[in-house]
Amino acid sequence: MNQRNDNNISEEQGIRIKEAYTFSKGIPGFEELKSFDLQKHDEVFSLLSSVEKPAVAFVTINPFDFDLEYEFELSPENVDDLGVTEPGDVEVRCIVTLHDKIQNATANLLAPIVFNKQKKMGKQIVLQNTEYKTKHALWRDGDSLGKDGDI
Repeated sequence: MNQRNDNNISEEQGIRIKEAYTFSKGIPGFEELKSFDLQKHDEVFSLLSSVEKPAVAFVTINPFDFDLEYEFELSPENVDDLGVTEPGDVEVRCIVTLHDKIQNATANLLAPIVFNKQKKMGKQIVLQNTEYKTKHALWRDGDSLGKDGDI
């Protein structure tokens, strides 16, 4: 028997999983919005959309899929804000800027969105003292031609 729950729909049924997260401080520029759904679109992209204002939505990626050396440390304040107790509870996504050609897509590695998967909390963090940029090229030298991301 298949079970269906609005926040955790089985991908086996052909429906993509949607998870609800609370952003207690909103997202910079959208501080008034506190509830967001994260839904996997395909193997590359996910959509982070506001529950209160569905027109506010962001395409995101797992930055580690594109930059194996991407790293940062959560400050004690961010660990507390997110209620993180185990490193495995953390998931990281970065907002993508799409262009007319997928090869020109960029990701904001300077301000990752960090999720506590267990407590369903999220927070966008602006990294300090780093060389990461807001417009980091996702693919170099035609690498995108082999990707199966479908927008």
